[in-house]
Amino acid sequence: MRVVQHSWVMDDIYIARLDALQETWQVWAQLGADLTDEQWSRPTRCSGWDVAAVYTHHSEFPRALSAPPPMPADASNAVTAVEVLRRFNAPNGVAHTMAQMVADQAISAAGQLTRSELVERFAVHGPRAVHQLRHAAATTLVPWPASGAVVMLSEAMRIVVMEATVHLLDVQRALEHRPFVPTAALSDTTHLLAELAPAVEFIEAATGRSTHLPLPLLR
Repeated sequence: MRVVQHSWVMDDIYIARLDALQETWQVWAQLGADLTDEQWSRPTRCSGWDVAAVYTHHSEFPRALSAPPPMPADASNAVTAVEVLRRFNAPNGVAHTMAQMVADQAISAAGQLTRSELVERFAVHGPRAVHQLRHAAATTLVPWPASGAVVMLSEAMRIVVMEATVHLLDVQRALEHRPFVPTAALSDTTHLLAELAPAVEFIEAATGRSTHLPLPLLR
């Protein structure tokens, strides 16, 4: 089901998400530029992934998005970011069935890229990607990989911002750094995760009326 909003509201939300993404990728770039070989090799809480593998995995976004958005897709199966993530994280969803393949690809690619190439993906490709996206309409429909569905660019950016936020925290925790994520990205990610949660269970747990936590929401 598509969410209908006035175009000017959608445009403002879209631009704000691009701003948040650009700020967050700048943190990735600045952090990576100062890492030692030992820090790149630190294990993370993503099982089997070191810091370099997490960088490699998420850096596919700025690299891929630095090209112009594809032509508008068929709107007949357009869904929201929440629906995409629910599909991915269902018991038989892609987040489970493809988890090992994604991990293997990240680990393998990390061994083939220099650390400066990883940083470049955020420092160079990141701004280029955001620049390209600023020239696209928020309502442009694009396919979301491995989902069989399409999303509006504004919804796609919700997922990218969330991924940038969660994996940046993975890296910062591995490095034993104080968590630092731009406020706008934290806010957008929090709202997305709250929408993913079963509403009644989330409200009752958050207000101390239930000990049942409807978490985790994502794999």
